[in-house]
Amino acid sequence: MFWLILIYSLVFIYLAWKKTDRAIYLILATLPGFLIRSSAFGVPFTLLEVMIVLLFLIFLLKNKLLWLKDFKKNIFFWPLICWLVISIVAVLVSPNLRAAAGIWKAYFLEPLFLFIIITQTINSRQQIFNIFWSLGVSAAYLSLIAIAQKLLLPTYQFLGPIPQAFLNSNGTVDRVVSILGYPNALGLYLGPIIILFTGFIFLENKNIFQQLLKFSIIMISFAAIILAKSEGAILAILMVWLIWGLLYKKTRLFSLAAITAGIIIFFNNHVIQEFILTKIFLRDWSGFIRTLIWGETWNMLKDHWLWGAGLAGYQTVIIPYHAVHANDFEIYLYPHNIIFNFWSELGFFGLIVFLWLALTYLIKNLIILWQGKNKILSLTLIMVLVEILIHGLVDVPYFKNDLSILFWLFLALTALSYKIKINAV
Repeated sequence: MFWLILIYSLVFIYLAWKKTDRAIYLILATLPGFLIRSSAFGVPFTLLEVMIVLLFLIFLLKNKLLWLKDFKKNIFFWPLICWLVISIVAVLVSPNLRAAAGIWKAYFLEPLFLFIIITQTINSRQQIFNIFWSLGVSAAYLSLIAIAQKLLLPTYQFLGPIPQAFLNSNGTVDRVVSILGYPNALGLYLGPIIILFTGFIFLENKNIFQQLLKFSIIMISFAAIILAKSEGAILAILMVWLIWGLLYKKTRLFSLAAITAGIIIFFNNHVIQEFILTKIFLRDWSGFIRTLIWGETWNMLKDHWLWGAGLAGYQTVIIPYHAVHANDFEIYLYPHNIIFNFWSELGFFGLIVFLWLALTYLIKNLIILWQGKNKILSLTLIMVLVEILIHGLVDVPYFKNDLSILFWLFLALTALSYKIKINAV
């Protein structure tokens, strides 16, 4: 694997030096490359981080520090600086310094590298659309693998392996995972891309083949999420689609009809009513577990409110608070709630900076929307954030290699929308 990554890296260096934007597209199309791992001199690394670090070094060689003056004007510059400083503090207070350093490198430093490169390199409408298509490529192959797992396993074993917990007793697939290892990883990754492509349909609509391709990516991605039974992602996507439908005059009547039909079905079908109420009030096993996790996390944060548990520290610091539930469920990596996730990992000030980033993102897109400059793009990016926040109520939409990069990519697109005019054609 080391030699394969080395050969790939040499080819990537050539591409990055010749065409920086194409190297960006390749990285985004292969975000699951973090699953390809090796080590050198005892230091572990992934293919994804090799590409990002190499691209950043080439970016510095080609631009030196000339980019700094312009970057200081970036709308996210000061929250980004605070984010970086607080994340370093979170490493230092962690009870597991080595793991914290690895997480800091993968979830904080490398996404910021890519954020800098994108905001300083991408300068045209077509390049932004190419970014969308690159994400669409990754969504397409992840989804197709997931669908194939459901249809063809256990006959074709090369489509696995799938953890035993997500298989039926006869070896068939209960919940697909694609190549990501667990079902909700599909929902967390594909959900924002589905919303992005929903807006993309209206951003560029002169080519029928491309429109069909966008629609196909949305459909197979949503099918993969359904097969993964990622309920948080399904709910978040449907809610965003419904909100979006109410905002547009052409779809408002359809959305109101859908809401009315849904209400009628809810009050006239006891099975559906019970299912929905069970999910909303967290009365199933998954909801019960999350309720316990949030309770013990809140008790932990009352004692560690300032610094939290530190990066990679949650599983260690939560132990005394988990003892009462020790036989009910394992200790998870994170509390499975977006507020608790950031508070636990980065402390109180880290949570504040995350809210600062999210509010800046929201306000800037609302300003652009109000000005009428990039209305569709801004509304799309707002809806992406709404999807992430809704899903984040019950899951972990940031602390993963691909998800952290997606988060900063959407921030980069917001920053770019200030500089690049993008209207529907």
